[in-house]
Amino acid sequence: MGNALSLIPPILAIVLCFATRNVLLSLFASIIVGSIISNGANFIPPIIDTYMVNGIKSNTSVIVGMIFLGIMLSFIKRAGGYKGFAAFCQKNLNSEKKTLVSTFFFSCCLFISGYLANLCLPRVMKVPARENKTPIIKVPMIITSVCSALSTMTPITMYILFFSGLIVSAVEGYDGMQLYISSIPFMFYAIVSLLFAAGYAWGLIPDIGPVKRLNEKVKAGDLDIYGRKASKEENVAVDMNMFGGPEVPSDVWALFVPIIGMVVAIIVLSIVKGSIVVNPAFLVGAVVAAVYALIRKAVSFKEISGQMISGVRDQAGLLCILLFAYAFGQVVNELGFNTFIVEVVGNNFSSALVPMIAFLICCIISYGTGSLSAAAVIVFPMAVPLALAAGASIPLTIGACVSGSHFGDLSSPVSDNIIMPSEAADISPVDLSKALLPYRLIKVVICCAAFLIFGAIL
Repeated sequence: MGNALSLIPPILAIVLCFATRNVLLSLFASIIVGSIISNGANFIPPIIDTYMVNGIKSNTSVIVGMIFLGIMLSFIKRAGGYKGFAAFCQKNLNSEKKTLVSTFFFSCCLFISGYLANLCLPRVMKVPARENKTPIIKVPMIITSVCSALSTMTPITMYILFFSGLIVSAVEGYDGMQLYISSIPFMFYAIVSLLFAAGYAWGLIPDIGPVKRLNEKVKAGDLDIYGRKASKEENVAVDMNMFGGPEVPSDVWALFVPIIGMVVAIIVLSIVKGSIVVNPAFLVGAVVAAVYALIRKAVSFKEISGQMISGVRDQAGLLCILLFAYAFGQVVNELGFNTFIVEVVGNNFSSALVPMIAFLICCIISYGTGSLSAAAVIVFPMAVPLALAAGASIPLTIGACVSGSHFGDLSSPVSDNIIMPSEAADISPVDLSKALLPYRLIKVVICCAAFLIFGAIL
């Protein structure tokens, strides 16, 4: 049973993130404080034995998938895929609008594999961003808004399995998948996010808040696209390191062939199994990238093992942050932060307000924990039966829970969906969270109004 002490670790993590701009240390400090609250003087052993171990167990598929994705990207870089795509971008993406519209388009194409979009797109879009003096932070801003929105509203991803399972566990005698599909029109946060990404890419939605100030300084030449004061020579050195060095050839097919192979693998393996399969496709993509690099003689057979290790090493920093993020989620769940929020707000439920309040509770929990699943798992079993008993619309309530769960998952600086694209873009997750927050809060207001109106009507 949660109490007011359960608020301390999430609040501490968010405050430290914004104060220090160091996500890793902020998470670590919050884990320690949470463990002290939960375990007293014996707070050190559970940090490793319970929180980190259980965090890894709960996200094994993500970690394994990222390792193989890192290996694939390593061979792509060695074979000249990044350099070839950069040359393509320099020739064709000669404006900020084209850069952002291309990011939107590629995100739409890669939405079924959010990891690929989060880790690959920010890297390959650095050159056109630099050529057009576009802050690189705008790229992950679009990616995070597109991939999750499409994954939520397209019933061919893992989301439908996850949420339909929660629906069935919450109310017996209902078809979970059918209810989930019927709730898609009411997933207002996903709909608004997709519209925002499109409008922002095409220049219909202006820069506001931190990203506006950053954009002005980048355009004036005071800062580079990463928001740092760096010389042109330093930026060129960064690009050369990303592309593998001057000796690496330029071959855009080294990028496209593995990605095509991975997408085909997702389709074929999903058809064979009868459900969505993603992670094994990363293995296929890694093998295709390695074989292509061998055929093109970009890497020798003896160098394959070293290249694989290099790919894993490239992911080490990101994996380290995610390890702490997952452990942080375990601490917060053990302290009962989720149930405490529900208890505090739950007494105010009424029939017409069920969807809106469910949305807001999920927003608070998902932002505090940086986890979509944490909010969904605790609120679904409470909100759906309550909607059924109170006569509120079940599809609308499901849409509200999904929407609120996505808010924090796509806004909090401790969320992996913020950490991954920001690290790939060589910017701080805190900076990305700050840039997105004004837009996300506007979306929350719009969604609240929509859930309130539809809650009264339905």
